[in-house]
Order: sequence, then structure tokens, then C-alpha cells
Amino acid sequence: MQNLFTLIKKYKVTLIIAAAVVAAFVVAFMSGGSISGLKANPAATAATADSVAPSAAEIVTKASVPPTTEETGQQKETETEKIADTETVSAAFATAVNSAETVQTVPAEASEEEPEEEPRPATDKYKTDPVPSGKPEPIEPQVQTTQDNTLKCTLSISCANALNHPGDLDEEIMEILPADGWLLKPEQFEFTEGESVYDLMVRVCRERKIHFDTTFTPIYNSAYVKGIGNLYEFDCGENSGWMYRVNDWFPNYGVSRYVLKNGDTVSFLYSCDGGFDVGERQ
Repeated sequence: MQNLFTLIKKYKVTLIIAAAVVAAFVVAFMSGGSISGLKANPAATAATADSVAPSAAEIVTKASVPPTTEETGQQKETETEKIADTETVSAAFATAVNSAETVQTVPAEASEEEPEEEPRPATDKYKTDPVPSGKPEPIEPQVQTTQDNTLKCTLSISCANALNHPGDLDEEIMEILPADGWLLKPEQFEFTEGESVYDLMVRVCRERKIHFDTTFTPIYNSAYVKGIGNLYEFDCGENSGWMYRVNDWFPNYGVSRYVLKNGDTVSFLYSCDGGFDVGERQ
């Protein structure tokens, strides 16, 4: 026994080395029979693959973990670039469409001259007949304005034609009419610029105490003279009534729409024959 301990002590290092070699062979045998078998062992290969590839649990864990601030910033920058690219494409498309519309809306040069439009008749919503060339156009009462400068015109009122038809007049009317037919002999009156024939008549008849009866007719936008000096329309037949003349023309619109001019001569005439007996119609 003492000799055994002596031998073990003497060959201690050798025994340790031998034990290590034996242990290595044992480990190799338990792993697959040999060291080369370890390399060819499928289980070992699978284990190695499992250690490389992430498990399902790891994938779920990574998906549930919120992205870092750096990752979020990179993602926002990518989205911003996509939006900017989209807006650029949209702007380019809109510019192309506008350019196309501009080209389409540019009128083509006319190869031929357009025919001139025929002159329109001087009618209006108040049923005014065309005004003869050189005669003043009517001016609506609501737009007339007056000036301070004083102008002059001549005014007269005659009922002489009614006296020429005594059989058609009532005796009461005959008695109130002047024998010479003049309700107002031609006389010069002052007026302000912008006044109408109607304005002049209202003022003069008030001053001279001459009866003057009118009514406003919306369809013609003017005052209509019904009676002067108590002599009314239809008093001397169904075609009788008052007419007015300015210079040598019987205006075809109402007295409220005729604006006086300096030097005008205005005459009110009573007709018993629809204007034929005063020269309005030939």
C-alpha cells in the first residue's frame, strides 16, 4: 500500500494527464461516439440553428417593444419625404391642367371680320317708340338732377281746337273756356337745368292759377296730362285730349321724361281728332 502511494506520488503528473485524456474520450463518446461525430450530429446542428434564428417569443417581444426615438424620427422623415413627393406631383399636375385650360380658352384669331351689329331701336321697358334721329332721348324722372344756372324757354297752352267743335262740348265747359282759345299765351319762363316739361308746367300753372290735372302712369314711367283749365280728355269726342310739342316735334314719351334745354319752345295743344288737327299726324 505504501508502495502504491509512492508510485502515485511519483507519477502524479502523468496520471493527471492520463485522467484528462480519458475524460476527454468519455465526453466525446457521450456526445456522439467521436469528435467527428459531434460535427455531423444533426441535433447539434439544429441546436446551433436554434441559437442563431430568433424564436417566436423573441419576435413577439420585439414587436411589442415601442420603437426608439431615433427609429421614430427616421420613419417620420421617410413619411415627410413621401408627402412632399406627392405634393410636388400634384402641383405639377395642376400646373399642367391650368396650362391646358389657358390654351383652350385663348380665342382663335378670327379669319374673317365679324359682321357689325344692327343698331337697336330706341325702345325701353316703358314702351317708348324709337326716338327720331337728332331728337333728345328721354331721361327718367328718378335720375334727373338740376343745376343752379338759370335757363329760359317759351311756354304756351291752347284749347282753340275745342272751340272749333262746339257741338261736341257741354255748355258748361264752353262757358269756362277763353274765347280766344289761349289758356296761356306764348311767354318766356326761367327754369333750372335738369328740369322737365312737367316741372315747368306744375310751377307755371300754380303761379298763374291755371287748373292742371295729371296722373302718374307706371307703365310709361311718366305723368299723364288728363286736363288743363278744366278741359279734359274725351270732352270733345273719343279721340280728344291734350298733347305737347317741343319746338317742332311731338315727343313720343311723357312730359316727366322730357328734360328742357335752353331756348326750347313748349306748346300744349288740345286735339279733337287724335293729333291730326294739331299737326302731330299727317
